[in-house]
Order: sequence, then structure tokens, then C-alpha cells
Amino acid sequence: MSGPRIFHAETVTGHRRSLGATLPQLLQRNAVEFPDRIAIRSKRDGIWRPKTWSMIRDEVLETARGLASIGFDRGDVLAIVSENREESFVGELAAIALGAVSVSIFPDSTAQELGFILGHCRARYILCEDQEQVDKVLACTEAAEAMRAILYIEPRGLWDYDTHPLISLASLREQGAAYKDNTWIEDRISEAGPSDIAVYCYTSGTTGKPKGAMLSHGFILDNAFRLMASLDIAPNGNYLSYISPAWAAEQFMGIALPMLTPLVLHFAEKPETVQADLREIGPEFLMFTPRQWEMQASEVDARMMDAPDWQYSLYQWGLQKGREKAAGKESLWRRAVVYPLADQLVLKGIRDWLGLTNTRAVLSGGSGLSAELFERFRAFGVPLGNLYGSSELGLISTHTSTSKSPETMGTLMPSDPDIAPPMRAWVDEKGQLRLHVLAFSGYLDDPEASTDLGTTEEGFATGDAVKIDANGELIFLDRLKDLRRLRSGQAYPPQFLENHLRASPLIRDVIVFGDEERDHVIALINVDAEICGRFAERAGLSYGTFPELSQLAPIREEVARAVERVSAIVDPGARIVSFANLAKELDADEAELTRSRKLRRSAIQQKYAAIIEALYAGEPSVHSQIEVTYRDGRKGTLNAEVIMNHLGAAK
Repeated sequence: MSGPRIFHAETVTGHRRSLGATLPQLLQRNAVEFPDRIAIRSKRDGIWRPKTWSMIRDEVLETARGLASIGFDRGDVLAIVSENREESFVGELAAIALGAVSVSIFPDSTAQELGFILGHCRARYILCEDQEQVDKVLACTEAAEAMRAILYIEPRGLWDYDTHPLISLASLREQGAAYKDNTWIEDRISEAGPSDIAVYCYTSGTTGKPKGAMLSHGFILDNAFRLMASLDIAPNGNYLSYISPAWAAEQFMGIALPMLTPLVLHFAEKPETVQADLREIGPEFLMFTPRQWEMQASEVDARMMDAPDWQYSLYQWGLQKGREKAAGKESLWRRAVVYPLADQLVLKGIRDWLGLTNTRAVLSGGSGLSAELFERFRAFGVPLGNLYGSSELGLISTHTSTSKSPETMGTLMPSDPDIAPPMRAWVDEKGQLRLHVLAFSGYLDDPEASTDLGTTEEGFATGDAVKIDANGELIFLDRLKDLRRLRSGQAYPPQFLENHLRASPLIRDVIVFGDEERDHVIALINVDAEICGRFAERAGLSYGTFPELSQLAPIREEVARAVERVSAIVDPGARIVSFANLAKELDADEAELTRSRKLRRSAIQQKYAAIIEALYAGEPSVHSQIEVTYRDGRKGTLNAEVIMNHLGAAK
């Protein structure tokens, strides 16, 4: 019997700036080679403020001296809980320059989630963005008592806090500025090597407590090189940092890549201004999660729902012509007349409004993006590509500028053999993707879980069920453990169904159920409040609350059509038979989603058990009592009548 078909990634040589380097060493090189070149632009009070590589290098050294002055040293851990901003970027590099480790935490983490990570990684120093984050740290009694210093960036509201060693980042920098000698720090930087741990990156914890993946300098820079080589990223381009560096992909693309290429790194004024800031920057390179791309598409749909009928018809025509161009339907007439006209009248305006006019490589990472959304952005003229990987094994595959396969995750990413050996991939007898690749350095304090992944020699187990097509492109089906079978033995891929359903503008989140004790697949739908609200207004429908909006018959009928369209893609036995629109939005604060908006299946299944049973029982509706948590921590109960939608009977 022949063995599995093995696919080899390309090798690309000639880029040697990262050879044997660490992140601070690369920063030092940039400050020497490009001292006056812009490194960072941050928006403050409506103005983009630039800083050069030499300025950033000086700030990193100054911050490192300040950290050292309060006892921070090699072997310590600096936790950072902040939105993306230059201070967190500088803080991470300063900690690493001292031979310590940095760990970024999602800024919307609850106090409980924050406390777990602080305790697990034994962080004794933390950099907080503002009063909200400081209060969360102080609420983690055990972790707060172990803190030697809580640093903060924004002083508003913190003037009268005197219950803990609070230190402003500004005063820390002043302490660092008082010591002018950088010799010992530069010695530390030069002593470090690629195998040294730079960052702890915690997994999303969808099936249990998050695990701390230990990422070395070499691993981070190897992944940055994979991006640069795959997407042909050229120096001096603009990149907007938006995804939290708590996510490994942003460590690769938002921290290492701008130093490796180098790029100009942009930080928005605040999350609420990202859309406007995008239009001002016009970045060439960008990465969002699938959820964020879905929201971008929903924004376009929402605006078009408010447009006059003639404009809506023109939009649909332009979108169709864009799809034809992206699909390669070429003719002289189309190339010379039809496509330029559609672009000028429709598509160019959409790209400009989205802030994607200058894009050369934009990515969707974290989980699969539906083929429909992939094709829609390509129709807009945006070269969107899927990015596939993990915290442990790094970035594995991506679409390139010439890829046109929306159902795939692209091809294996190339490596520089001077940094790491080329990647090799195959599908084992379980249908699981296995890899020979430079991997992470293991899980913090969890050698057993590290061993379960495999070794470099035998190949790492990704845990993902995939197919590899004839062109060597990966088709992601689902996590191997998440593939489900019904009582009949019929298999179905939950994530595949969910990803494609979320492409519908009316659907924000969806989770499907069905196991070996059930005869068919059902779904719980979380409709998008804003889009559905505009749909209702356009249709002249009245409602008062989100529960009422979610149960409107026309809304349920639109969702039913989306469910039937997606179900038609899979085997008949794997199709969704019934669904219900939830009467409340799924919320990470209530442990229904992770901070990266991945579904917590077991928690949702337990919380909405009554609705699930009613769907399987064929009931017309069920009175639902759902516990909710308010922003101030109070708990309450939401009472709502939830209608069961058995396809063909959505009314």
C-alpha cells in the first residue's frame, strides 16, 4: 500500500535580515539602517503622529531602563492588557529586550479570565491601558496581591488610587530617561538568540482552560517571513494594527513583519474610529478576523438597504460584473468597457468607503471565511485571502494574489531554509492534516499537552480535518474532534455550515447541533440587530426589542432562505432541518463566545437546552427563560417566546 501524498512548501532565499536575529536585534538594525524612516504612526486627537525607527528604538531602551529601575528583570513576565497602541508595542519590545517574556491579554477579557492568565504565567508586572483595565486587575484579588507594579498608560480617573503600587507609564519613562547608559541593555540584546522565548500566547480555550503557547524569536520571525514571501510584501507599505497581539497571528503580522520588511505600522485612535482611520490610511496590508470581514460586508449591505431602488439595482449590477471579472470571464468588450464602467460607477466607491483602495494583500485569519464572502470582496476588487494556521504551528497556508479558489485555505507558505526547513504536509488515515514544520516551544507548565501534538520528526498533529486538492490547496472542513455523526452514521461538518451561514447579512452568529443520538441537524441563529433592524424598517415592520425583532416572520423567512441555500451545498442527510432565532445576542462576557468570537459549544448547548429539545420535538414554539449578565455584573432573566422554524414552515 502506498503512503500518503506529501506536499512540500517552496523555499525562498535571499532575505537575510532575520537570520539568527531576535525581535530587539531587528529593531536595533532598523534604527541603524533606516534611522529617519517612519516606523509608526499613531492617531491622537485626530492627528496622525509619526515616529522614526531611531525614535522607537530610543523609546524601547528608555522603557526597558524604567522597567529595570522597578525591579523587572530577566525571567520576569510583563502582562499587557490594552487596545492596539504604540505604548503596548514599545512595552512588549522593552520587556523582551531585558530577556523577559511578554504576554498580551484581550482587552475585553473579564476579571476572571484576566486573573487566570496572570496567575498561570506568574506575571508580577502588568501594563494596563486605562482605569477600566486597572480595576479588573484589582478585582483579581490573588493576582493583584502578587503584583509588584501595575503600570497604566491613560491617567484619567486614576489620580486618587492609592491602594496598590500604581505607576504611570509616563513616570516610568522619566525614571528610565534618568539613566543614560544603554550598554548593559544592548549587551542583553546581543546575548539573546532565536531559540529564546519572547512571548506567551494563550489559546482561546474553546474546550477548557486556555493554554500558554511559548513562542520563540525564531518561530515568530519565521512566520513573519512566511507572510512576506507568500504575499510579496514590499518595504515601506502601510499596515493597520487592529487585531489584538494576544492572538499569535498579530504577533507575526503586526509586530514582527513591520520590523522584518520593514513596514509603517499604524495605530487607530480607538476601536470605534477604525473604519474612518482605514479610509485615511489606505493600507496596502491588513488582517481581520472572519467576523470583522463579515461586519464590513454587513455595513455595505446596511447602507445599500437605505439607498433608493435605482442605486440598489446599480449596486447589484456592479457586484455581478465584479464577480465575473474575479472569476476570469474575459472578453475584449468586458475588459475594455464593462468592467471599467462597473468599477467607476460602483466598485471603486465601495473600496474607498471601506478604506481598501490601495490594498495589495489583505487576509482573513482565525477560522474559515465563507466562499460567498471571499467572492464578494474579490468582486469589490479587494484581493482578500484566507490565512490558516495555529498558535502552536504558526501560519501554514494562505491564498496568494493569483488564487481564485474560494473554498480553500490556499497553498503551503514558503520558508527561508536559512531560518527554518521547508514545510511538508500530508493527510493521515483519520483525515487529519499533519506537518513537518518549525513549531512553538511547548505549552507553559503543560508538557503532556505539548507531547500530544507530536514531534518534528514524526510530524505534528494539527487536529484539523482537511482535504488537499490536486493543486495542493488546503480545504478546511472542521476540527477533527468537532466532526459530528448522526444516528444514521451520516457525517457533517459544523464549522463549514456555520461559516457559510454567517455570510448572510442578517446572521451574526450561528451554531449547529446533531449527534449520534439525533436523526438530523438543527441550528441556533443569532441575527444581526442592526441589519435586521434596517430590514424591518425598509419593510415597514414594527418592533420594540431585540427579542421581538428576532422573531418577526419576514426575518425568520429570510434566515430560512439562507439556511436552505447553505444546506444545499452538503449531503442531503447533513442538511439543517430546523432552526430558531435566539432572543438574545451571544456574548463573550457570558462565556458563550471566546474573546476572538469563537463559539463555546458546550456552554451554548447547556444554556439553550430547552430550545434545542423543542426543535427536535417539532414544537411550534417554546417559552425561553435565559439568564443574562449586565455590564455592572448584575444578573437577570430574559423571558421570551421563541418560535421554532421547521423548514418549509417558517411562517
